[in-house]
Amino acid sequence: MHIYLDNASTTPVLAEVTEQITELSRSVYGNPSSIHYHGRIAKSVIEEARKKVAKILNASIGEIFFTSSATEANNMVLKNAVWHLGIQRIISSPTEHHCVLHTLDYLEKYHNTEIIYLKVDAQGNPDLDQLEKLLKENAAHTLVSLMHGNNEIGTLCDIQQVSDICQKYACMLHCDAVQTIGKLPWDVQKPK
Repeated sequence: MHIYLDNASTTPVLAEVTEQITELSRSVYGNPSSIHYHGRIAKSVIEEARKKVAKILNASIGEIFFTSSATEANNMVLKNAVWHLGIQRIISSPTEHHCVLHTLDYLEKYHNTEIIYLKVDAQGNPDLDQLEKLLKENAAHTLVSLMHGNNEIGTLCDIQQVSDICQKYACMLHCDAVQTIGKLPWDVQKPK
């Protein structure tokens, strides 16, 4: 007998989900960018999904963008922050998902981005005192990138505290929350 303990990453698909995907694959095949009947049906299915995700996060539907994976989303955010938003320094941790770590390596090597990794404790929690010290010294053109729920060791980062620190020093924050969205409550409109 095998015991599967990687449910934070991928779970067995529920029968009702498989049925819904199969039905949508059969009946909704139009290009959602097209204005013909089938395109409008596909567009409405996507927009309904966007509304459901926005509701989970207490976000506006205009803030929800779909990508093919979390890896693509993380790459897109980090690279575009450097390329288009003038980010020159990224503060992260060595326990981030590999898609973040590899992107940081790329940005450091090919785009002269300064990458700083926070120390982590025995449970994998990033040192937020170190983060605050680094930002206090210089927060200009800085992005902090920390995951909420670690996919390998299960550590939950106090992302509210991280957000408060980032706001205090007016720097940007990227949070890979793939492991916790839909499992823990999120409210992106929560007053600070």
